[in-house]
This record gives sequence, C-alpha cells and structure tokens, in this order.
Amino acid sequence: METARPAFSPVEQPTATNTQLVLLPLPIGELSWGWMNTPNYIEVLKPIKHWVAEDARTLRRFLSALKVGIVINELDIFEFNTRTPRQELEKFFKEIKGVSHIGVVSEAGMPCIADPGALAVKLAHQRGWDVKPIMGPNSLMLALAGSGLSGQTFTFHGYPPINENELKQLTQLLQNKASDKHSHLFIETPYRTDRLLQYFCKNLPADMLLCIAKDLHTEGESIRTQTIADWKKKTETFGKSPCVFVVGR
Repeated sequence: METARPAFSPVEQPTATNTQLVLLPLPIGELSWGWMNTPNYIEVLKPIKHWVAEDARTLRRFLSALKVGIVINELDIFEFNTRTPRQELEKFFKEIKGVSHIGVVSEAGMPCIADPGALAVKLAHQRGWDVKPIMGPNSLMLALAGSGLSGQTFTFHGYPPINENELKQLTQLLQNKASDKHSHLFIETPYRTDRLLQYFCKNLPADMLLCIAKDLHTEGESIRTQTIADWKKKTETFGKSPCVFVVGR
C-alpha cells in the first residue's frame, strides 16, 4: 500500500540556477486523453520550449491538437531513440544550458519505461538538474494491475528474444519460477504477438496463469487472465493489436 503524501504544486519552479527535466506521458490509445486532460497537465506542458522526443512528428501533432496556444515552429525538439549517440544528446543539453524546463516524451505512454529516455534522465542527474515525472498512462502498470497476478514482486523482461534457443531458455526460467509469487511482464512487436501466445501455450505448464492486456485505452480494450490450459482450448489471434503479456501464479 502506498503511503499518502502531502499535496504539492504541479508547477513547482526549479531553483534560479537550475534546470528541470519534465517527464511527460503521451496517450497510449484514443481514450487516454479523457483521463489525462487536466489543468495541471496543460499547465506543466505549455511553458516548455525545449524537448527530447522519440519522434518529433508525434510530439508536434499532439501539441498542435491540444489547441492551447503553443507555437509549434518555436519549439526546439531533439529526436532521441535507441540509435542516437550519447554524444549528440550531451551536445544538445550543452547548447541549451540555462533553460528552465526541458520536456521528455516517448512515442506513447510514460517516457523511460519500456521506451528510450533513461539516458536523458541520467545526464540530468549528473548535471544536478531537477527531474520531475508527471503521472500518466503506462501499459505495463495497467496490465499488471488488471491481471490479478502479483503486483508486489514482478520483473519486466522487455521484448522476448526472437532466437528459438534463447526463447527456450526464457521459458525454462519462467517454469523454474512457477512456484514463486512473482509476475513476469513482456511486450512484443504486434506482428509477433500471436507467435508468442502460441509458444507460451506450447511450452508453459498447463496450470500457469497468463494475462493478455490488448489495445489498452481503446474501444477494443481487453484484459483477460486464465490458465495456459484455458488459452489452449480456443484458438486466439490478436493480429497487430499491441499487447502486454503477464505470466505468473
């Protein structure tokens, strides 16, 4: 159970000599904005002129659609993904030294969680900047909360390996952990989602539980937990729907 803390201002200002790195979530589905659209979120977002974004086009489209007076052409957006050299991000931070706020966003959901961005936060800490995460949708936590499986101890494995031998090793790890009250989370590239389900059905114990959270924050949202034996009873296909897998007891 989380400990309640005193309320704080969502627009706390950094000290006069400091920069604040603001981690802002973006929608994960068409229904996300109905939950995210609060005065606090807009108030934090509007003053930011310098951004680190996984995809600049996604950020521009999102900010433009808000229609809150943000001049898109005035924004300084640095694109950062898994292929971006560390030196380029360091150069960007050096060039904008002294600005009060820098925003960080990923393609969807919370930045730095199953998305690029952690390096930006690490560099901010090294520079003594303030780091301020803003709450918002995260598919991993939504899936885990909705799964009924352990939220006390869990491991996020990221994308499962493509190599057959490595996938077998991972499956063996899950079987060895079958008696633990421990959840294991995975995401998969949508076109390989059905392959992963079939592999789990073939290689995991029949009484092990598998949750698949599909199309979160969309009209087609579905979160279902059942045994591997039950998943085998009906041929299920998810096509290109984004899914989070949770395995446990």
